[in-house]
This record gives sequence, C-alpha cells and structure tokens, in this order.
Amino acid sequence: MIRLATQADLEAVDQLILRKAQEFQAVGKTQWQKYLEPSRTEFVRHDVTNGTVYVYEQDEVVVGSVSLIPPTSWDKNLWDDAEAAVYLHRLVVASDMKGKRVGEQLMRHALIEATGPVRLDCVATNEFLNGYYPQFGFLYVGERDGFSLFAKEC
Repeated sequence: MIRLATQADLEAVDQLILRKAQEFQAVGKTQWQKYLEPSRTEFVRHDVTNGTVYVYEQDEVVVGSVSLIPPTSWDKNLWDDAEAAVYLHRLVVASDMKGKRVGEQLMRHALIEATGPVRLDCVATNEFLNGYYPQFGFLYVGERDGFSLFAKEC
C-alpha cells in the first residue's frame, strides 16, 4: 500500500535511505554519499513534516519511499529555472524487495500526485537510472556538473 508518510514513519524512511547509501558505498558508487551523514535525517524530517513523502508499506513495514518536493538548493544548482517544477528525490526501496516493482509503483504514484512539470537527476554515469527514468516518460534534457537531468510534464 502506498500512502503519505507520517511522523511515525520518519525513522523507517531515514534508515532505508541510510542503508541504501551504505550499500552504494560498499560497491564503490558515489551516489548518495551525502546521505551517509547524520544531516540526512533533517532532509527526511523536513519532507515528512511538509507532507511530501510517500511510503510503500507491506505487512505494516515501510519498504520504500519517495519525496516529491519544491526545489532545494541542490536543484537550484542544477537547473537555471528551478522554481518552474517540483522535484522527485530519494526514491528508495529496501534491497530485499528488489524485483517486486516497488520503485515503479512509488514512481507512478508520485507522478499521479504531481501537477505540472516534474524533474529529477541522477549521477550521469549511472546506466541503470539513465535508462530507468525514460520508462516513465521522463525526457533527458542534458547533463550538468556530472548529473543527468530529466523532466516530465504531468
């Protein structure tokens, strides 16, 4: 079941993000290094408090989440007109749910909730994500500072 996250979900979402960042680090990926820092909890708390996080819950356990948020300083560094869209960030799924289409369901739900332009980015060398996002109608619009930029009108 996908639903809006509550304060009760804060730790579960925070730990999903931390575990994924640790998994990336263990295999030498540079993606999500900033989420290894304790400050990641403040990102999560801010987004949950503002009602911009959706969670995928199975058997009363949060196994995935995604944030659909207004532009942050990160987005403003990557996009010249950052205020023109909302941004999809921190799409994460527990590793033991791999292959069960949880990420796909979260993505589709977030896009249903969005109105107007939606944008996202990923490390330019991440072949999987560069091929994944177009499946949802995102168009590659270029690269900036080592990140691929994608946009979609909802």
